[in-house]
Amino acid sequence: LDIRVSGGDARRLPALADELIALKPDVLLAIETPALAMAARTSTIPIVLVGSVDPVAAGLVKSLARPGTNVTGMAGQTYELIAKHIELLSELVPKGARIAAICDPFWSAREDFERAALRAAAIKGLHLTFVYVKDAGEVRQAFAEFEKRRPDGLIFGLSGFIRVLRETIREEVLRLRLPAIGAEFGGSVSYREPPGAGFHEAADFVDRILKGARPADLPLRQATRIHLVVNMKTARDTGLKIPQSILLRADEVIE
Repeated sequence: LDIRVSGGDARRLPALADELIALKPDVLLAIETPALAMAARTSTIPIVLVGSVDPVAAGLVKSLARPGTNVTGMAGQTYELIAKHIELLSELVPKGARIAAICDPFWSAREDFERAALRAAAIKGLHLTFVYVKDAGEVRQAFAEFEKRRPDGLIFGLSGFIRVLRETIREEVLRLRLPAIGAEFGGSVSYREPPGAGFHEAADFVDRILKGARPADLPLRQATRIHLVVNMKTARDTGLKIPQSILLRADEVIE
């Protein structure tokens, strides 16, 4: 198993992809943004995706049912989740509140995510702006601005790269005690797959490819279980009161 880590800098991904491809592996495994860098450099080595939002729109596969390329794996459901996350946030902040979305500017699904987020925010009467970060330093700069012009809440573009920056984001969210959606980012409530589920599915794809299956013939899968999680400890740390309407719907409450 050979691993390369960007250290939270998406600009390093093309060089890291070149390093891995030069090793001539039997299969490559990547979350969305790194997968784009890999697919741009090899059309022969199998690539297994984890958590790609829209691999068809990204040009990674021809369709979910018939990939037709060297790429297969898990397709995410971020478009559906963003509407649910904004719905959750609307229960935590007043109508007319100003919320911010932290996003990866290199994310292949960015434009579709933004359209879905703006549509959902408008329905709930929230004012949404987008903030783009390329590394941990830019995350801290963004939160320094939030300290001056405090948003009423935060959501996140759930690209693989933003997840790489989750610890830095979490530190800043808790420091400013901001209402946020996404437990991994310091938020008190979120919808998410059971931990590790995507990677367990990806392991099955890797196993099948190593036994001779062609990625082009392996239909992509989507998560079948999404849980509503409430973290009461984070809520207490940020001084946030979780409405009973959310608690009653929760699949998991972390004390």
